[in-house]
Amino acid sequence: MGDHLEKSQHALLNEGDENEMEIFGYRTQGCRKALCLIGSIFSLGMLPLVFYWRPAWRVWANCVPCSLQEADVVLLKTTTRDTS
Repeated sequence: MGDHLEKSQHALLNEGDENEMEIFGYRTQGCRKALCLIGSIFSLGMLPLVFYWRPAWRVWANCVPCSLQEADVVLLKTTTRDTS
C-alpha cells in the first residue's frame, strides 16, 4: 500500500493550484562533500561563492538523489502553468 510513494524521489505540492511546486529529495554524500571542500581550496574560495549564488548547484555537487523519506536536503521547484 503506497510503496511507490515511499520510494519516490519526486512529489508535487499544491497540485493544480497556481502555486504548484515540485519537491525533490537528496542525501548528502561524504566523498562528494570532501571533493567540494578540495575544490574550494584549489579555487581560492570561488567555488563557495558560486554555490552561494546558485544554492541548487551546491546540492547537486554534494548530494545524490534519494527517496523523500531518506532525504536530508530537499529542493523545491515552481512549476509553470499556462493560464490561457
